Amino acid sequence: MRRTREFYPLPTPDDHPTGRAGKKRRGEFPRGNRLLARGDVMTDSVVDELERRIEALQTRIREQEVWRAVTGKTTPASLVQGIMREIYLEISWYQPDVIEATIAVIGQMPRSLAPRRVRAMLLHQVEEWDHGEMALRDYVGLGGSEVFARRARPSPSAWAVAAYWRLLAHKRDPFAYLGALYLFEGLTPRVTGEVKAHLQAKQMGAESLEYVEFHSTEDIKHQNLVRQLIDSLAEEPHAREAMLHGIDCFEHVYPIPCWNAAYLRALAGGSEPGLQALAS
Repeated sequence: MRRTREFYPLPTPDDHPTGRAGKKRRGEFPRGNRLLARGDVMTDSVVDELERRIEALQTRIREQEVWRAVTGKTTPASLVQGIMREIYLEISWYQPDVIEATIAVIGQMPRSLAPRRVRAMLLHQVEEWDHGEMALRDYVGLGGSEVFARRARPSPSAWAVAAYWRLLAHKRDPFAYLGALYLFEGLTPRVTGEVKAHLQAKQMGAESLEYVEFHSTEDIKHQNLVRQLIDSLAEEPHAREAMLHGIDCFEHVYPIPCWNAAYLRALAGGSEPGLQALAS
C-alpha cells in the first residue's frame, strides 16, 4: 500500500451545496480533488493514519533532550520541576485562545452536519474549558506566580500555538481542526501516563500534578470521542485531506517546539526572573 504526503486543497463553497445536488453519492469518498469509488483504491482510515503519525511523533519525543531530562534518573529534581513549571506556564498561555478559536471553527462546519455531531464537538470544548486554569494551578504549586502568569506576554512558542488555532478559524477550514485536535487528544494521555511516575519520583505531589493526573486518565475518553467524530466525518468533501493537513501544520509548532522552549527557559532559570528584570 502506498502512502505519500499530499498537498491539501482548501474546500470551496461548491463543496457543500444545498438541496439535492448537495447529497453525496453513497459508496464514494473524497481524496485530493476527485472522488474515488470504494474498491478503486484501498486506503487506510483517517484515524489509522493519524495513529501512525502520533506513534512516530512519540518516538521523536523520546529522542528529545527535554524528555531525557524529565525522565532521567540522575536529573536533579529542581530541574525537572523547573521544566514542568515552564510547560504548565506554556499551557496556561495558549489554552484560552485554543478554546476560543476552536468554538469559532466548529461554527463554520457545514450546516448539513447532524446537530448531534456539532453538539458533541461543543460539549468537548466545554470539558476543556478550564484546563488552562488547571495548568496554572500546577504552575503555582511549583512556586510560580499567578499574577506573573496572567499579566506576562505569552512566550513565542505559546504564541505560535495560539496563532495556529486562530488561523484555522480565519481560513475557514473547519475539518482541519479535527486532525490537529487528535494531536492533543491522541498524544496527551500517552505522554502524561508515561511521565507521571518519573515526576512523582522528583518530589512532585498532588499540588503540582493535577494536570498530568487528570489527562493521563480522563483524556482517554476524549480520545475515543475524537476518533468517533473523525470516522463519522471523514467522508465529507475534502475532510480527509483537511484533517491530515491539520495535524501536519500543528506538529510544526506543537509539542516539540513548545517543550524544547520550556526546557531552555528552565535551564536559564525560568521565565519569571528574566521577564521581571526586563519589566523593571
